[in-house]
Amino acid sequence: MVIGVIGGVGAGKSTVLETLEKKYGFNVLKTDDIAKSFYVSGNPVFEKLKELLGDDIEKEDGTVNIQAFAKKLYGTHKESIRKRVDGIVHPAVWDYVREQVESSDGDVVVETALPNGMFLQMCDEIWAVLTKCEVRIERLMKTRGYTEEKARDMILSQIGDEEYSGMATFIIDNSGTPEETIRAIEGHMKQANTD
Repeated sequence: MVIGVIGGVGAGKSTVLETLEKKYGFNVLKTDDIAKSFYVSGNPVFEKLKELLGDDIEKEDGTVNIQAFAKKLYGTHKESIRKRVDGIVHPAVWDYVREQVESSDGDVVVETALPNGMFLQMCDEIWAVLTKCEVRIERLMKTRGYTEEKARDMILSQIGDEEYSGMATFIIDNSGTPEETIRAIEGHMKQANTD
């Protein structure tokens, strides 16, 4: 079985992934982590990004300078550069995900903030994790040390909850406690096993 988990930054998708991994034995693929694994000197994706954004996105040790990278992507009037970066990173990420899903001998959960047609076709179910905007901002400030402005910019740069809901076969409201979210997952999994 392949479950897709979608939702914006700070929605709490990690609680859902952890539950699927620990309680139900799913292999977890996070598109954001996959993309970050490409950001090292010599990787073809990173070399193309340096051509586009400049060598200052690479630190002396050959790894990505996240602050320099983020500064070039987020904020006002950065949409066209983000689209060009996405055009380099996303195809490589989805090729990797497809290979992993095809070679897996168990259940897989694929998490992304940026679902596309290939992702939607690949998944047996799509779970949308939705959380009130203010809760997301609070979480991002607390867990990642973001300013309120940076958290808001990141949230606004992604697609909205209505769009996520429109793709979903199951919606999880993750504005409450982790325990409430886990109970919702358990209820859905029981239901799915009886259908």
